[in-house]
Formats: sequence, C-alpha cells, structure tokens
Amino acid sequence: MTKENVKKLIPQVLKVLAFVLAFAVLLQTLSVFVFSGEKVSQISKRMADSYSFLSEPENSVDVVCVGNSDIRSGFVPTELWEKYGYTSVVSSFTRQSISDSQRALKEICKSQKPKLVILEIDSLYDGRGPEDIINPHDDTPDNFFDSLKPDAFENKVSRDYSIFTFHNIWKDYNKKSRRRKYAHGYLFCGDIRKMEYRDYMIKTDEIDVPNYTNSQQLRTFVKYCKENDLPVLLLEVPSLTSWSYARHNAVQNLSDELGVEFLDLNLLYNEVGIDMRNCFRDGGNHLNYFAAGAVTDYIGKYIGENYGIESRRDDAELADYWDNEVVQFKKINKIKQSNAK
Repeated sequence: MTKENVKKLIPQVLKVLAFVLAFAVLLQTLSVFVFSGEKVSQISKRMADSYSFLSEPENSVDVVCVGNSDIRSGFVPTELWEKYGYTSVVSSFTRQSISDSQRALKEICKSQKPKLVILEIDSLYDGRGPEDIINPHDDTPDNFFDSLKPDAFENKVSRDYSIFTFHNIWKDYNKKSRRRKYAHGYLFCGDIRKMEYRDYMIKTDEIDVPNYTNSQQLRTFVKYCKENDLPVLLLEVPSLTSWSYARHNAVQNLSDELGVEFLDLNLLYNEVGIDMRNCFRDGGNHLNYFAAGAVTDYIGKYIGENYGIESRRDDAELADYWDNEVVQFKKINKIKQSNAK
C-alpha cells in the first residue's frame, strides 16, 4: 500500500472509530436511562418482583438472594425476619443467568451493604435437563470454541449493556405491572402438588459439568463479590426435576476451586423438615410456601452459625417496618398470624 493510499485511508478509519465510539455511548446512555432494570421493572411482569429491593430502606438489607425461579419460590424474607431478625431481599426471575444475578447485585449495592450474598446455583444448568450429563472429558476440548459461540458473546454484551437484555420490553408497554407488596421478591404459592417419592440423589462419582460460558460467569460473579468484601453462599434449593448428584459433584468442585461455601438442600430433606411428597407446588421443580418457610428457617439457622449476622430487632424503626411487613404479608396471602418473634 502506497503512502498516498494510507493517507486516504486514515480519515475513513477515524470516521469508523468515531461512529463506533458514538454508538457505544448511545447504547450506554439508553441502558442507564431508558432500559435500566428499574425502568423495565415498572412495566414488565417478569421483572417486577426482582426489583423489590428498590423499596427497602437504605443500608438495611443484610442478606441478598439472587438466581433463577428456584430461589424466588424457595426463600421467604418475612419468614427470615420473623424467626431470626435478619433482613433480606430476593432479586430473581425465571431463567435468570448468573450475569443477570451479578447485574442485580450491583444495583442492590448502590443502596445496600449486604453481609451475605446467596446465589441459587441451579442457574448454571438452566436449559438443560439433569439427564443430559456433560462429563469433564467431553467438555474440555470445546472450552475455547465454546467461548466464541454467540451465546457467550451475547451474555457478555447483555451484562454490560442492559438494552440488549430488555430491548423487546416495548411489548409490555402500557401494561400495568406492580411488584407484589410485602413479599420482598418472594413468589407466594400455597398449592400442594402430591408427588411420589423419588431417590434422585443417589451418590455417584459422575460429574455433570456446566457449560463453559456459565462456569465463567460464576467465576466472574465470585470475583466481583470478593473484590467488594461480599461473602458468597452457593445454594441449591430442593428440586426433583433439575438436580442430580452429578451436578452436586460439579458444583462442589467449583466451590472448592473458588473458595466459597456450597449448601445443597437436596441432600437434607430430613434436616430441613420437609417431605418431597408434598413440598412442591408443581411437578417437582418449585417449592410451595410451606416448604419454602422450612427452607428459610434452616438457612436462617445456618447463617447464624456460619456468618455471624446479628438480629436487627434492636433497631426500633427497622423492627417496626419489618414486623408490619410480616403482618401484611400474611394478611394479603391469608396465612395464619403468629405472635412469635
């Protein structure tokens, strides 16, 4: 290429770079001011409850729960307060990716200083049944190429620019979508779906590795938490349809690698005090309210024994707020009131 051609090419390259820069600024502006999670939650039924934390008093939340719909159905913040005096929120929606969870956590940390982050780890396997096992030796050669796949690029871009996550939200425009009051992100359901007993957690040496993209999202999530002094607990809520011992093994390996705790309640039905024959609201995927209350009670005890979080009942103003939330939550869902604190 001649010097003259180079001189002609430089202005064209600069124009392209200027366009790319302007486009990136536009995307960021739209993501922050138009397609932010807060804006979207006001009109999206799917997203509304995941932004319940916006209603919490500043610097009042000790425990943050993120992840897919399993945690949304399996953890009851009002129950945690009533039994232990711990404050908490759930920021979850169906098929929430770990990148989505990290975005939500960042939003929460703008107004809160949580002492524990609970990540429902089933997000690692969303979209793949427990019978579709990927063994470590099957996955390793594809790791590099997996990172180049469109879904890997999409996850990275959507994490940085929320417009790509919420771009089709216009379909819900003019539809009223209000957050459930007093639930703090929990999805109440008192239905009981009778199930047959199933021994789905038979011990095995098999390891069902999550795909590369999801594993990398988890590593990024944990890194963010460690950099911000946020203790992390990986949690797996009981689920007949989406969990297995091979997945337990894979997550245990990841938790050991990352230096975080992993609590698998699929191995602890008796300790939690639930019966798989009547603890689900659907076909064995999501817990009903009664089982979620027991799970929350168990987690509350676990938190007290392992994370040193103290009751907030000595804060009179905060206690009045949460005590009223408990009363109103039970009233609106027609749950028998209790005087226990």
